[in-house]
Amino acid sequence: MDLLSLDYRDPIYGVIILFALIFIISTASYWWGIFKHKEDETNIKKFVNKFDQYHSFDDYKMLIRKKDLPTESAILMALTYEKSGEYEKAIEIYLSILKNMVGPKKRKDVLTLLGKTYYKAGFLQKSREILLTSLRLYPKNEEALTYLSVIYETLREYDKALQVLDTLEEFGSDTGQKKLYFKTLSILHDKNLKAEKKISALKKLGLENKIIQRKLFEFLKSNNLPFDKAILQAYDFKNIMDLLWVTRVERFDLDFVKEQPLLAEIFTAKGDILEANESDIFELNALIKLRLQEDESADMSFSYMCSNCKNVFPLYFYRCPKCQQIDTAEIETNLIKRGYETGSFI
Repeated sequence: MDLLSLDYRDPIYGVIILFALIFIISTASYWWGIFKHKEDETNIKKFVNKFDQYHSFDDYKMLIRKKDLPTESAILMALTYEKSGEYEKAIEIYLSILKNMVGPKKRKDVLTLLGKTYYKAGFLQKSREILLTSLRLYPKNEEALTYLSVIYETLREYDKALQVLDTLEEFGSDTGQKKLYFKTLSILHDKNLKAEKKISALKKLGLENKIIQRKLFEFLKSNNLPFDKAILQAYDFKNIMDLLWVTRVERFDLDFVKEQPLLAEIFTAKGDILEANESDIFELNALIKLRLQEDESADMSFSYMCSNCKNVFPLYFYRCPKCQQIDTAEIETNLIKRGYETGSFI
């Protein structure tokens, strides 16, 4: 009773009020938290139940067409199907989205995604048609232009690919290497040009360029043409080390090989000659030391990393299969155990 009769001006009264308020607020917060948690669970169940009624892919398409599914969610679904290789389903989702979509900017983005999916599925003509439609809506679409150039490359329509690059150049893109690449392909695949003319045309483009060096070396090797000393003098042999590794030393002038330190190191590491004692390249140096000891237990393999997207591939590429960039392959050397025994027929 004495507690209830405390004067409101008493300090103890203020402390009691403070603790009472803290207790009330804490209790209210606790029960509010429980209420919100239950409400969230109920909302999630309702959301899940909403989709449980759709038991087939056609039901999901209908859901998209009725605008009951946000466009962003539908696109995410399509990208998931695309990543798993189910291109047909991804295409159907994009087509369903386009039926309800308004505005050139939004349609441009979905059309670009649709064109890329058609390309990945192998429908090049359809992909080209879709990407051109996207570009009519929004000409400054660098992604669509890039994939369009890839399609023209695959179809060997190099003149059209160069026209696409001209458009990209107008938008400020650096297309120097890409143009050089398509010009090189155009020369090599020109059926009206003889081998000598092709070699001469490539030399005029500039032998100092990595793409031309590699393409010309491949052309000479595959057509069993001589490796002209005047041509090879312009080469950076690091850029074709993997090609040299599978080329017989007999294809070269031996005196020229001896004059070029890296060539001598590569062919010594292969075991074709014994002209080098060491190398600044670790893998070559290790193999040279083994060869000098007549040890042939080791070999060298190559992998290729894209300097743009950092993906690694087992085969050389001029255009990265992942990011579609040109001239981004970096050769990586790897020491391996030789995969056959002495006397094997392999």
